[in-house]
Amino acid sequence: MTTTQLFVELLIIGIGAAIWFGLLLAAIFGYRFDVGILKIDTSLLVVLGSMAYVLGIAVDRLARTLFRFAEEVLAKGRLANPEEIERLILVSSEALARQIQYNRSRLRICRAWAFNILLALPVFVAWNLRVGAMRLVFCWLVVGIGFLICALMAGTAWVLSADHDKNLRDSDKFLEGYKSEGKSS
Repeated sequence: MTTTQLFVELLIIGIGAAIWFGLLLAAIFGYRFDVGILKIDTSLLVVLGSMAYVLGIAVDRLARTLFRFAEEVLAKGRLANPEEIERLILVSSEALARQIQYNRSRLRICRAWAFNILLALPVFVAWNLRVGAMRLVFCWLVVGIGFLICALMAGTAWVLSADHDKNLRDSDKFLEGYKSEGKSS
């Protein structure tokens, strides 16, 4: 994975974190959003992008920790040493490495956005209660839809994690068979 790809990935994750963090600040200070917020100076956009990137790093780590714990508790047949196998694949085959990195990127974004949405929902409710931006019934409708999207993201992350393990296992078997035939990659 190139540095640019990782930067964009973390920026995408960080944008979600910036949304709920901005909403949290708006709830604390009682700020009601208007269309004037769309007129942002480019220098402010650079600062906000930088903050989103840093938030993306933090949220990625938090989401990874939470999902890893859930995967270890609930999953059966997980690889004993996935990091070691992944490193071996990354240095052994460029084609397999690209596939592994692409799958990992989707997993990282999906689990981080599940985490972002989970944090955004109570912050959204607090903000709405503070400023009364929408009727309570619509607020709860948004929360219900948010929980559905969060569950969808979490379920997708779970499936992508299982796919990642299968991909590692299959790639490792392929490389082992390739080496035992006396070929070099």
